[in-house]
Amino acid sequence: MEYLNDIYITADNIISSLGFTTKENVRAISLNKSGIASVEAGKISDAPILAGLINSGILNELTEKYSLQKFSKAEQLAILSIRDLLSQKDIDLTQCGFILSSTKGNVDLLKHHTENIDRNVFLRESASKITGYFGMDDKAMVVSNACISGVSALIIARRLLLNGDYKHIIVTGVDVLSHFITSGFRSFRSLSENLCRPYDSERDGLNLGEACGSILLSAESGTDNIIIRGGAISNDANHISGPSRTGDGLYYAIRDAMDEAGVTANDIDCINLHGTATVFNDEMEAKAVHLAQLEKVPVNSLKPYFGHTLGASGIIETIICAHQLKENVIYGTSGYKTNGVSQSLNVSNNHICGKTINTCIKTASGFGGCNAAIILSKIPSHKSIEQGTYLFNEIKRCIIENSSIKVNDEVIFNSASGDFAVFIREAFKNTGDSNQKFYKMDDLCKLGYIAALHLLDGIIFNPDEMGIILSNYFSSSDTDLKHQRIIDEGGDDAASPAVFVYTLPNIVAGEICIRHKIQGENTFFIEYPDNPERQEEYVKLAMNRSKLQFCITGRCEYLNNKYKAEFRLIKKDKIWKN
Repeated sequence: MEYLNDIYITADNIISSLGFTTKENVRAISLNKSGIASVEAGKISDAPILAGLINSGILNELTEKYSLQKFSKAEQLAILSIRDLLSQKDIDLTQCGFILSSTKGNVDLLKHHTENIDRNVFLRESASKITGYFGMDDKAMVVSNACISGVSALIIARRLLLNGDYKHIIVTGVDVLSHFITSGFRSFRSLSENLCRPYDSERDGLNLGEACGSILLSAESGTDNIIIRGGAISNDANHISGPSRTGDGLYYAIRDAMDEAGVTANDIDCINLHGTATVFNDEMEAKAVHLAQLEKVPVNSLKPYFGHTLGASGIIETIICAHQLKENVIYGTSGYKTNGVSQSLNVSNNHICGKTINTCIKTASGFGGCNAAIILSKIPSHKSIEQGTYLFNEIKRCIIENSSIKVNDEVIFNSASGDFAVFIREAFKNTGDSNQKFYKMDDLCKLGYIAALHLLDGIIFNPDEMGIILSNYFSSSDTDLKHQRIIDEGGDDAASPAVFVYTLPNIVAGEICIRHKIQGENTFFIEYPDNPERQEEYVKLAMNRSKLQFCITGRCEYLNNKYKAEFRLIKKDKIWKN
C-alpha cells in the first residue's frame, strides 16, 4: 500500500505587531522593521516591558466592523485571520477541518476571577465558538503543546489530509499577552530589557509578542504553492523547563522530518530555528544543527521582528518561511553581530538574496522537552512512500480514579482517603519509585506520572520508538488558578517559576518522558471527554507515519480535587504477507 507525501499551503494570514496581513508582515521584515516596542507599566506587566503588541486601534475597528464584540481578543484575532484566509481561497467548509494551536488562549479571563472559573477559559470552548462563527461542523482539534504547538498542528493536519479525512484543513495559531504570561517568563529571568539577539554573544533573553496566524492546507496543488513534505516530533527526556544540553532531541525531529520528506543535507537551503535568544535554547539548537550536519546551511530566527508569540509562533514563522521560498530570500536575524554559541552557525543580520531557495527546515522547541520540525519546499517529492499493514494492540491499561488504581481491570491499589493529595502520595510510595522530584510536581503531573509508572512496568523499548499522545478538557487549569492567585495577591514579582512551568498541560508528558527516557513523538490535545474515538484513530495514524512501536495514549484530567487518568499502551505489530 502506498500514499502520497505532499501537502500544499494554499493561503495564509499573519496578524502581529507588524500588521494584519501576511503582505504587511513580510514587507516590514524585508525593511528590517521590528514590532517590538516598550510597553508601559500596568498594561501587560507591572513593570515596563519590551514586547510586540497588536495594534488595538485597528483591532477595535475590525471588531466593530464584523460585530465580534462577544468574542474574546484571542477569538477575535482567530476569526479575523480566518476571514482573510477565506477571502484568498474559495473552499467548501463542509469538507474542511479546523485545528487551533494555542498555549494559553483566554487565560487572561482568570485575572481576579479565580473563585468561579469562566467556562470560556477552556480552549476547547474557544475552538467551538470559532467554528460556530463560520458555520462549520464542530469537529475542531485543539493542540496545546507549549511552544511547538503551531508546528505540531501542521504535522497533524498534514497527516489527516494524506489520510483522506478532509480536502482542506485550516490551522490557526493564536496567543495574546497578559500579566499571567509575562509574570511567568519574568520569574524565569528569561526576558530581555533590550531587543533580543538570537545566537549572539551578547544575547540575554527573549522578547514576548502576541500574534495570530492561519494557514490553509490542501492535498490538491494550486499555482506556486509551497509544499510541506515531511514533519516529525520528539522529546529531549531531559528537563521540563530547560532544553537538552546535547541537542539530540531536536536532532531526532530534524532527522525524521528529513527522512519522511526524502531530502538530504545537500538539499536544504535554509533553516528557520526557534531562536529565542535565551542562553540554553540557542546553544541546544546549534548542537542539533551540527548533529544533523547542517552547520553550513544559512539559519535565521524571526523572533527579533515580532517576539516570541508562543502557540502562534510555529504558524506565523512557517508562513514567513514559505514566502522566503517564493521570493528566494533568507531574512536576516536582526541584531546579530558575533557568534555566541559553542558550535558556530551560519547566521547573518543581513537579508540574503540572489540565490534560488528551494527547501527549508522550520523547527520549534518548548517546555516539557518537546521539539518539532517540518520540511517546506517548492519541489514536489514525486514519490510515494510504502506503508506497512499493521495491527494496533492494547497491551496494557491503567485507570486511576476515586482513590483507586486499576491495571487491566484488576484493582492493584486502594486508599481510604478521599483527598487526592493523600491518595497520590500513598500511591507513589506504594510503587517503590525513588524519584524525589515527584513531590515538586503539580497534581496533574503526579496523576499522569503514577499512571505511566504502572503502564510501563516491565516494558522494554527504544527511546525514540515510544510516543505519548494525551488529552484532557481542563488543560492545566488547576495550576493556572494557583499562578493567577499568586500574582493577584502579590503582584507580578510574586510569580513562582516552580508554579508557572506547570501552567502547560503537556508538562505531564514531559515528566513521563524524563522518568522513562522517552524521546519519541509527544502531543497534547484539548478535547471534550466524550470523544475518545478520534484520538484513538489519530494515534494509529501517527504510529503509521512514524517509527513509533509503542504509544501511551489516553486522558489525564485534574481540577479542584476531581481527577481521572485512563492510560492505554498501544503496540504496533506489522502483518507480514507472503
